[in-house]
Amino acid sequence: MDDEEIENLLDGYYSRDMHYEEGRILGSMYTKPPDVVLKSFFKFYQANLGNAGLYPGTAELEREVVKFLLKLTSGSEDFYGRIVSGGTEANITALWAAREMGYSRILTTEDAHFSVTKAAKLLKIPLKRLEVKNGIMDIDALSSELRRGDIVVLTAGTTPLGLIDPIEEVSKLCDEGCYLHVDAAFGGYVIPFLRELGHTDKKFGFDVENVMSVTIDPHKMGMAPYPAGGLVARENLFERIAVDAPYLMGGKSDTLLGTRQSGSVAAAYAAILHFRWEGYRKVVKECMDRAEYMVKRAEEEGFDVPFKPEMNIVNIGLKDVRKAKEILLTRGWGISTNPKYSTVRIVVMPHVTREVIERFLEELKNIKRDYGL
Repeated sequence: MDDEEIENLLDGYYSRDMHYEEGRILGSMYTKPPDVVLKSFFKFYQANLGNAGLYPGTAELEREVVKFLLKLTSGSEDFYGRIVSGGTEANITALWAAREMGYSRILTTEDAHFSVTKAAKLLKIPLKRLEVKNGIMDIDALSSELRRGDIVVLTAGTTPLGLIDPIEEVSKLCDEGCYLHVDAAFGGYVIPFLRELGHTDKKFGFDVENVMSVTIDPHKMGMAPYPAGGLVARENLFERIAVDAPYLMGGKSDTLLGTRQSGSVAAAYAAILHFRWEGYRKVVKECMDRAEYMVKRAEEEGFDVPFKPEMNIVNIGLKDVRKAKEILLTRGWGISTNPKYSTVRIVVMPHVTREVIERFLEELKNIKRDYGL
């Protein structure tokens, strides 16, 4: 096929997808990055940090991005980090390293990300999910179960509800005999700015004494394109999982993936330069303002909002969320649901404007009326 035929064929597939700039994807922790960020991605598409010795410039970009992630997580510049494919790889890597350090059981909550279950299965580590209380880790349940050698996984910005587990309180229970990992894949780019804006005073990173590692994803609120996750740690976890790879320039491979798509590293750095600290704070403020506006308008329209948002994730209660999701999809809306809480879940990313919120709530109101949801 010639180039034009290929492009026409691909256009047909592309037209069937939903796109963020249309403003109708409401259930995803992603948005369209700025153009300069996308250009940076393609500029560095050839780089593969799985063999970093060939790409010293890209390797330096990774160090710069890790420095910013450590700033967000209150870490020191002499801590360690890697840009990986996403939160799933970051969580698996942290738990893999913890296992290699001698820790032997995972304790987490019912609302922890599915990647923790994946990690437990892959690594053959026993996993116990504890009940949540008001959507977060139940301290009493953890206290009665915790023992030496456990890995505790907490979440700063739970996927279902966007809530923050009691990280500081749990840290007090985790002495040197436990490993504390925080999954802040979404919240890591949100909570530091919420603190500055006066929305919360909660800590989630290395300013909490016993936190050993943190997952934090540039491809969520960091405005980088997929795939760009991050893992930062007090110790060199990557040394713990390194294997010999003599044909590589560095002689070792110290991440889960061999090939590491590295255009996303350059893009994550471009996003940092584009937004800087003040720009990210502005983005977070706008998203939180809109989330609060959505709660206000939903309640005015008679909807139940069972959880006050801690960050830019809103849950609206309905009787039959499965049916609502099916109907909304046929009408061009991409949402997610929480069957456990009987809610539709909206992630208020930058493309979710007030106008989008009004259109969506009108649609939801009509569906609720017409189908008894």
